[in-house]
This record gives sequence, structure tokens and C-alpha cells, in this order.
Amino acid sequence: MKRMQNQLSVILIVLVAQLINAQQNSPEWQDLSIFEVNTLKPRATFYVYDSEGEALKNDYYNSNNLLLLNGTWKFNFAETPQTRPEDFYKSNFDISGWDDIKVPGDWQMQGYDFPLYVSAGYTHEINPPFVDTLYNPVGSYKRNFTLPENWKDKRVILHFGAVNSAFYVWVNGQKVGYDEDSKTPSKFDITSIVKAGENEIAVEVYRWSDGTYLEDQDFWRLSGIERDVYLYATPKSYIADVFFKAGLDSTYTEGILDASVSLRNESSRSKKLQLQLKLYDGTQEVYAADQEARLAASEKDTLQFQHLIKQVKAWSAEHPNLYTATLSLTENRNTLMSTSFKIGFRSVEIKGGKLLVNGKPILLKGVNRHEHDQYSGHMISEESMLRDIRLFKENNINAVRNSHYPNDSRWYELCDQYGIYMIDEANLETHGFGYDEDKTPANKPEFAAMHHDRLKAMVETNKNHASIIIWSMGNEAGDGPAFIDGYHWIKNRDNSRPVQYERAERGTSFQEPHTDVIPWMYASLDYIKKNYIGKYPDRPFIWCEYAHSMGNSTGNLQDLWDFVYEQPQMQGGFIWDWVDQGFVKQDSTGADYWTYGGDYGPDRYRHDANFVLNGIVNPDRTPHPALAEVKQVYQNVKIEARDTEALEFTMKNRFFFTNLDAYTISYDLLRDGVAISSNNLGSLEVAPQDSIVFTLKALRLPEDGHEYFINFTIRTKTASPLLPKDFVVARDQILLTNTPLTNNAFTESKEKLVVTDYKDSLTVKTDAVSLSFSKETGRLKSYSFKGQNYLKEEGGLNFWRAPTDNDFGNNYPKRGKIWKDASQNQELISFKVVTKTPDSVLVESVYQLDTLQAQASSRFLIYADGSLKVTNSLNYADSEKVAEIPRFGMNFILPKTYDHAKWYGRGPHENYQDRKKSAFVGIYESSVADLYFPYIRPQENGYRTENRWISLTSDSGVGIKIVGLPLVSFSAHHNYISDFDPGEEKQQRHTIDIKPRDLISLTINYKQTGVGGDNSWGAKPHEKYQLKPQNYSYSFIIKPITP
Repeated sequence: MKRMQNQLSVILIVLVAQLINAQQNSPEWQDLSIFEVNTLKPRATFYVYDSEGEALKNDYYNSNNLLLLNGTWKFNFAETPQTRPEDFYKSNFDISGWDDIKVPGDWQMQGYDFPLYVSAGYTHEINPPFVDTLYNPVGSYKRNFTLPENWKDKRVILHFGAVNSAFYVWVNGQKVGYDEDSKTPSKFDITSIVKAGENEIAVEVYRWSDGTYLEDQDFWRLSGIERDVYLYATPKSYIADVFFKAGLDSTYTEGILDASVSLRNESSRSKKLQLQLKLYDGTQEVYAADQEARLAASEKDTLQFQHLIKQVKAWSAEHPNLYTATLSLTENRNTLMSTSFKIGFRSVEIKGGKLLVNGKPILLKGVNRHEHDQYSGHMISEESMLRDIRLFKENNINAVRNSHYPNDSRWYELCDQYGIYMIDEANLETHGFGYDEDKTPANKPEFAAMHHDRLKAMVETNKNHASIIIWSMGNEAGDGPAFIDGYHWIKNRDNSRPVQYERAERGTSFQEPHTDVIPWMYASLDYIKKNYIGKYPDRPFIWCEYAHSMGNSTGNLQDLWDFVYEQPQMQGGFIWDWVDQGFVKQDSTGADYWTYGGDYGPDRYRHDANFVLNGIVNPDRTPHPALAEVKQVYQNVKIEARDTEALEFTMKNRFFFTNLDAYTISYDLLRDGVAISSNNLGSLEVAPQDSIVFTLKALRLPEDGHEYFINFTIRTKTASPLLPKDFVVARDQILLTNTPLTNNAFTESKEKLVVTDYKDSLTVKTDAVSLSFSKETGRLKSYSFKGQNYLKEEGGLNFWRAPTDNDFGNNYPKRGKIWKDASQNQELISFKVVTKTPDSVLVESVYQLDTLQAQASSRFLIYADGSLKVTNSLNYADSEKVAEIPRFGMNFILPKTYDHAKWYGRGPHENYQDRKKSAFVGIYESSVADLYFPYIRPQENGYRTENRWISLTSDSGVGIKIVGLPLVSFSAHHNYISDFDPGEEKQQRHTIDIKPRDLISLTINYKQTGVGGDNSWGAKPHEKYQLKPQNYSYSFIIKPITP
């Protein structure tokens, strides 16, 4: 045994030695100890100008000191490192046969390779530092550039905004360096390599590298040069870095300017330099100061500026006031360089367990946002960024989490400018390793330097942006010393912001505090009550991810925010997530559709299907129905009834820095869904976080047995940069009288009903009315009035819906299959005429639902005027616990001609019982086609709740009206329910698989279970929104409509 142990020890030593030797002989992209070669240290983002005047304009793309290299490059694609053109960087290498490619851009979006989507995990075996070499594509890029003549005797720096995932670069055939971290800038000093006139640059990009192990984010795995490439020039003595800490004093009324400016002298002689700092409020100079610096050759120094700004205009998301700071470096009164920054004075701190901005415990009404474009992948245009921010502002979203990596530099500038609170997140995720201490890279020394490098790159690059109020050290990357050390480094480097990390101190032995915020993702209210409330008095709770919005989702959002408003330390969260990450593809007919995981590449690569579609907007940024709910729940004005009889109301201002006199308020009084009175109340002065009571004294409410609602609307009084005047920012609807509708009476008819019992059917008719029932199924198979047949096919009782993504997540297609069987397998056990008079006939069908030990019945009360009262009942007697019911309703198949829908209920958009706050009760109209919402993976959609009545009519005005007794819900499609149902597995289905049929499928429902939204991998809809198995009965009336 001892001999065997010795042999094993020898073998182990040999194997370890071989591994070490292999890594030592590995290229940089498979060597954990090397993640950059010859890169410059990260520094704040700023640009070089020749004068302060140019710096104030800050038109950096047109600066004399910047040469943009975006555009067309020559490109070669190789499937493996072994087949790449190794000597392509040499000037004499023939690239005449190479393709053209656009930079920036992912090569998968330009016809090469294929995108891969994985939510958590890797497309290759976990074996760091090694990656897949059987298929590890390499992109080789090459182009020429001409060095500007005025750059002679200047430093020349090559800048890459982001390259995915690792790359080498050569200039004029000389190797410049190497870098990883696909989401932060890389800079190389190429002063000694470039020459006057024409130069050549070559870049070799690897799809996979050891850095890939730290980039296991829930998004498409793409490759290429994804952000701007440019050269910039500086003098030999230059501003190397700047850190503006622009805070507030203890009264939050005066600004504290604390500027740290690093200078370097890379010339060959000593320099006597002057540095001037100026601060502008618009065009007005509010501060100026000069300092002198004496620098020997190759010496560096840091100058400090501090100043108090009286009556400062503080920055917040509500009022994004920005000052402009300029820095000008001169020698003997000659300007060497100038630059400028936008500065927002604001304080961020945690006091009393609350996150305070400018002294106020703000609420973060946020979303997670990936950089995604439906055509270009991870290359995002400024237009796309601005569209996102505009949509944020339009929908009361005040915060964004950069999930899960630093973004393009322009994104930060726009968020500063327009006012969005931001959590900036390091490019660190290792979800595929799991969270066990012995597995996570955060607890492995060989990964420590890589972690630190990425944290440092984020902070140093983006430290001057007012919009960033929290640093996040990463996402789903386990926990360990790498994050404890990273936390302390960030706090030491930047004491002006809190630091958060979701996995910190969770389920490991690493309990040293290293997160200032408790950001647990997808924590349910019960979990928070049990594990957070009262246990972290010094740290606020902010969901870093919540309200998982996959497909038809985002239910119970109002419940979550009711809890936020109740609990002082709950300060909001970030919805997962903003945009469906689908790509545009064309089918065989040329029709566009959106794709998801599994639509590209060979089957050998794992994928996570449509888990990439979790947005509240489509890939083109058109809204999901859920976005309306987000806007409603996130709104900053709340109006509630205090006394409906006296028409007395309370208005709460939920802004923290804005008086409501900046808005106007109006109301509409609705009687039975129709506005009968409207008035503009002008502006009401309500201080931030305050409330007032107001009374509509001029309004009188009739006591006439009708249903009355009052709708309040809050609009902008003046235009702002992204919102026009009179833009609606908040709405509330209040029920004033709850009087049942009285228009359900049946009209008298001289006609008399005749019942005829045939072998296979039963008919009830007059000269004008004819209804026919199948004696085999007990279902209504025809219904006509004055020769117009309203039914195309039989319908019947229905308990099923096409599973949503959340349904699949909690295994409902299998767990609740019994209700699908109940819809498809109904044994008719009784069919009879219960009562019969000349004026009315009652027909009853009773069904045995064998798999449920339950019975269901439909009663049809037919009147001589053609009206039909339907009563559907479920008698549930099964003592065995079964799954919740997806829906209880009745399905009718109508001719396609009844395409005009009109309803008095909640709308106009799709709504469900746990997502209806934004859908006000009113009268709405739509084509049946437009009732459908095309979720990228087809599923349940288009539902409308709490309807008093619904009508479907043709162009000529012929049709039917359904009246709830008192309320029903409905959906109508040009498809069967089964068209949206893939079965027990999702399959790989898309919108193009839904072909409209020559019919209308109308469901009239008692209720439907909510859509849920806590998560999409197990959570059910909240219990109060589930349709529990029990006895139910509901009724509605169908009336013919004639012109």
C-alpha cells in the first residue's frame, strides 16, 4: 500500500509539473498569469484639445488630436488558432483576397461564425486556463492609416474601446501588445512605432481565452472589435488622469469640489508647467484656479484643487444639473493641451441603513440593461442609447444597472446628461463554476490578479460620472478573497460611493462585510421578511435583479412596490431585464422574425433557448404590455380617494427633489366608460415627499344607477430635453360608484321558441333565431339570428392556456396537465332540456372530468329575442391536491369577419389579474388581429380582464355582444389556443410559426391564473392570483347585434 501511495505521489508530482510547464508554454490567451502586455494603466475617460475653447465644445470625434479608425477593415476568419494566418501582421503579407468588415462590430453579425447563447455556463469544458481549441475562431483585421502631420513630436496612443475576448495588436509589423477584458478600454503607447505618413495596423482577435472564464454573463457570446478604435495624441508633458469628487456639504446646499490631477513629463528635459482649472455653470465661470508643477524628465506629479461652491445646483436623476470643468496645461503661456469634464455635484452615502442621495432616501426604480442591438449585436449606437434613455424617462424608470459589465463611454455621458441613477458593474461573472468555495475562481489565488484588474479598470475609467451612485463588483461570481480585497481597494480609492456585490457573505465562510447594500436577487417578500427585515439595520435592501420579465410576465409588481413603500430600508430594485435579446433573421419567404438561443450553430453546442428573452421591450424597443405596468407602478404621483361621496382626494408626491407645481393635473369623469365631464385643475403645489388633500367642489355626481369612475392625469407643464410639454407622467383611476349595469334585460318578442329533438342534435328556433346543439358533445354548434350564423365551429368549456415562460419554469405543462386533459376529454353524461316555455328554453350539458373526479356543466338559457344566457359551473370534489387551474372559461369559434372588437373593461393593452394596475376600466376598440401580442416564443397572450361587456362585429355592424354578470374576462385571436401551445416542451418556436386562421377564437372566462414574475425557474404566481381547484360558477349573456 505504501509503495502504491509513493507511486501515486510521483504521478501527481509529474502531472502538476506538466500542467505548470504547459501553462508556461501556453500563449497569453491560455495563461492566467498574463492578461495584458504593454497596456497603459486605466484612466478616466477624457479627450485632448488644443485650446480651452475646443475643450468646451468637447466635439471629440473632430478633435485635431483624435484619429478615428472605425470603418472598413480587411478581415480573415479562421475556425481555429492553428489555421489562422500567423504572419499576416507583416507589411508584405498579401491580403488582397481578404473580405471587408465593419469596425466596430461583432463578426457573427456580419456573416462569419455563429452566435451562441448560454445563460450560465460555458460552451466548452471547464478546465482553466485552457479553452476549446478544436473550434476557437480567430479574426484577423488589418488596415492602413495616415498619421496627421501635426502629431509630430507628440505621444501617440492607440485606443480600443472593447475587444471580445482577447487580442494582439501590431503596428507597422511590430508587436505592440496584448489584452483581455472584453468590456473595458485597452490603450497602447505606439509613439516609437508610428511614422510620418502611412502606417499599418493589424489586430488578431480570439473568440475564447482564459479571460472567458470571467465572462459567463447571461447574454449572447459574440466576438470582435465591439467599440470605437482610435488614435489620440498628447504632448510629451500631459494630463495623465483626473479624479473629480464633486460632493455636497453636510447641509446638502454647498458643493465641494475636490479635484486630483495627475501630470506626467515624458520629455527629455525638466518642465515648469502651469495647470489651470475652471468651472462653469453654463457659460458663467464660477471658479478658476492655477497651480504650478515642476517636473523633471520622466517624472510625474499629482495636483490637488479644493473649493466650496455656494448655492450649488445639485445633480440628481430628477434634476441632472451639470457643471463644466476645464483643465488647461500650459508652458510659458503656451497651451500644451486642454480637456473638459461634465461635473455633477451630489452626495451618495449610507446613513441609518438607508441609501441617501443629496440627503434623501431615494428609491431606485430601475432596470437591468444589456448592450444589445437586434442587427449589430453588442455594438451599440448613440441613437440606440438615447432611445433607451428616452423610454426610461417616458416610463418613470430612474435607474439602470449595467448588467454585467462596463458600457460604452457614451452611455455614461448620456446618463449624466439626462439623469439616470446607475450601478456600474465590473466585467466579472463565473456562474458556470457554481458558488462552492472550492470551485469559485474568487477563492483561487491564480485568478486574484485578473479580478483586481477588472475592478480597477471599471473604477478608474468611469470614476468621474455623476450618474454612477454605486459600484458593483460583479455578478454571480461566487465569493472569496478576490472580492473582499476588491471591496477594500475600491473603498480606499473612491470613498464617495457605496460598493455592492450580490454574492457577498452568502452561504460561504467569507463573512467579513464587503457589501454596503443588501442586493439579493429575486428574493421573495417572504424571504426578505424572514432574512432581512430587522437583521441588517445598517444596510439598505435593493434588488439587483427582480421581476423576471421572461415572455408574458411581470406580474405582482404592484405588490412588491407596496412592500417597498411600507418598509423604510427597502429602496427599490432593477427589473430583469430591459430588452429582449433577439436578433433579426429572415425565413424562406423573406419575412423577418426574432431569434433566440438554439437558432444558430451546430447541435453540439449547448444553449439556453429563449431564456435570453426577458425584456419589457422587444429587440427593436417596441414595448411589451408589461412596460405600461412598470410605468404605472413606478410613477411618482399617487392619487387616492379619501371620501368618494364628498369627492375628496389625497395626492402624494413621491418625487424627492421636485415640487408637483412643475406638473398639471386634470380629470375625466366616466359614466359607464364614457367621459361626461373633464377639467384641468392646473398646478397644485406639493412639496417632495409631501401630500395634500383636495376636493372637486364644482363636480356633482348624479345618483342615477350608473357606474362612475374618475381618471386623474398628471402631465408635464413645460418641455424637458426628452419629454415634451403635456406628456403624461402619472395616472390614477378611482371607482366612485359600484352600481351593476342594468342593460341586461331581454326584449320582448312576438316570436315563440320551438324545440326540435333530432337524432344527433337539438334545435331551438323561431323564424329569426336558430340555435343547434350537438347531442354527442352537448356543445352549441350553431347560433344564428336573421340568417347570420355567429359560430364557425363548436366551442366548449376550457380550463387550459398556452403555457407562458413562467408556466414552463414551474413545470406547469406537466404539473398541470390534468387541466389540459380536462379541456380535451370531457365525457358528456347528461344533455337535456331543463325547462321549456314559448319565451325561453333552458338546455343543460353536464360533463364528467374523470381525471379530476369533478363535473362541469354549461346551462344555455335561450330567449325568443335571440339572446342567450350562459352559466358555466365547475363542481370540484377531488380530495387529492392538484395544480392550480390555468383558466376557467368557454371557447367559441366565430367567423373571421367579426374582426372589430369593442369592450367595456380593462385596457387598452393586455392585462391579467396580477398585472392590471395600468389597465384602466373604459371602453376600448381594436381589431382582433391587434389584440394579439406576438411574444417571440409564442405563448398565452392578449387577455383583457374585468369586462362589463364585449362586442365583436363585422364591417357591416353585424355581430354579437357578450354581457358579463357582472364581469368576465376575454381574449380573441385569429388562432386556436392550441396554436400557441407547444406541448410539454417548449420546442424552438417563433412568431413566424403562428399563421392566422380564417376564424376568431373567442374565450369568455371567469378568471385566469396570473402570469407571475418573481422568477422564471420555479416560482408560481402569488397564491392570491391563482385559480384554486374548487367550485366555481359564472354567467354571461350573448346578444345578437344587427345594424
